[in-house]
Amino acid sequence: MNFLVNSWNKLSLVGIPEDIGTSELKRIKLTNRFGVIAVFFTLPYIFGFFYFGFNNLGYLLCLLSIFYVSTIYFNYLKLYNGAKMILYITVLIHQFIVASAFGEAAEVHLMYMALLLLPVVLCDHKKDFGWIIFYITLTAVAIAILYITHFSLFAIDVPDSFIRMLNIAYKITTLTGVVVILLATTAVADRTERVLDEDKLLLENQLAVIFDNSFDAIFLVDAKARKIIKANKRAAELFEMDDADDFIGLMGITFHKDVATEEFVNNMQLSLITKGDFETEVLYRTKKGNKFWGALAIRIINIHGKPYQSVRITDVSSQKKIEKQIQASLHEKEILLAEIHHRVKNNLAVISGLLGLQASYLEDEHAKKLFEESRNRIHSMALIHDKLYRHETLSEINFCSYINDLVNHIKGSYISITTDIHFSITCNDIFLDIKNAVPCGLILNELISNSCKHAFKGKSEGEIQIVCTKMGEKFTMMVRDNGVGCDLENSIKDPKSLGLTLVSALIGQVSGSVKTTCDGGTAYYISFEP
Repeated sequence: MNFLVNSWNKLSLVGIPEDIGTSELKRIKLTNRFGVIAVFFTLPYIFGFFYFGFNNLGYLLCLLSIFYVSTIYFNYLKLYNGAKMILYITVLIHQFIVASAFGEAAEVHLMYMALLLLPVVLCDHKKDFGWIIFYITLTAVAIAILYITHFSLFAIDVPDSFIRMLNIAYKITTLTGVVVILLATTAVADRTERVLDEDKLLLENQLAVIFDNSFDAIFLVDAKARKIIKANKRAAELFEMDDADDFIGLMGITFHKDVATEEFVNNMQLSLITKGDFETEVLYRTKKGNKFWGALAIRIINIHGKPYQSVRITDVSSQKKIEKQIQASLHEKEILLAEIHHRVKNNLAVISGLLGLQASYLEDEHAKKLFEESRNRIHSMALIHDKLYRHETLSEINFCSYINDLVNHIKGSYISITTDIHFSITCNDIFLDIKNAVPCGLILNELISNSCKHAFKGKSEGEIQIVCTKMGEKFTMMVRDNGVGCDLENSIKDPKSLGLTLVSALIGQVSGSVKTTCDGGTAYYISFEP
């Protein structure tokens, strides 16, 4: 008996995927079951027809039985509509041929009453409405043909006693078929609903366990009244309440340490209306007066058409403490770094002062110029550290501001030159870190100094253009004068002076490239990627 029950259940579940909906699952099970039931209803007639000598009808019913069983195979192939069609058309042909063979008196066509229930039971009334109409139309056509042909399309001679016996048998079969269809439908529906109830109860229990044992405080809030209607155990622990039910009827903002401002409430409401959620960090006060930082997250949800707020509060006090320690540590490091830049600048200023003092004791003018050039180089570096000390990030400088200050210093160094030199500076907002700012500053110092010393000999005035641009990752710096002009490209590649040696080395340090032109003066184009 258990074997038959297990086999019945296995056949009912053939072709049912795991992710299918409940309604479709019920229809597939019914299609499988009706295919098997149809075979059981057909078997007595097969034996009867062979017994009374109606062999052709017996063979035909054997063939149709194979089609009944094939509905299970169609479901196995996931051809669900095909399975329903095979089942329905097979029953239709079955009854049509038998009714035509034995005539109207046998009342075989009464079986169509049970047949009309199949599309109603097996098809979705909304999605498959077209199929239902098709099946009903097909049945109506079959009945019409029977009456038009006077049930004589496949007529055979049979005794009246056999007709009366067949009449009684088909009435019993029709009544039994209707009852079986209704009972099978009810049984499947009941079991499906029972499974759904069990799954629903299991899901509710799982959600209740998750809700009560969450690491975060969770609240369910009436969206309109903004009052708490449910809270979990963690909420009671976090806010040091005696019981989770103590939250019921309270408003969340009453637990804020500071009174919630009108701006805070308006921003929260606006975010909930426009985006459906709201997140921030709030300093809370517990029932016992203790404080903690909480990450507040609110999301609008709908339960049975009514809006609620799902509120989650995560204790982030430890993270806040660590964040505060990190900020304090960073502040200390910033102060230390600023002090380092300040001291480096001061030390470079001392060195520059010592060089200036030493130069004052020299009588050789060439030597004095060399000392002054060294002081300019030192100043170009000291100026960078001064800019870093004054910049809020301590890691990069505004290179455009640096160029202006450097140019002003160099102009002061060459005040004795008789040529009136004008400077034109074009630079968009460019920020460089110390790694690139120092070599670029030294390069500028050398090229501007070179132009001041050599470009304007015998001229009453001149101009030096400085253009700095940054396109994407590429930084380009141009220094151009309108002096006498000379080809110093070979000199940079094979320098003979300290200044050009520095320029060549510093361009290599930033992995850059240089191009020199001498048309109407000398121009240097230096490019690199910071």
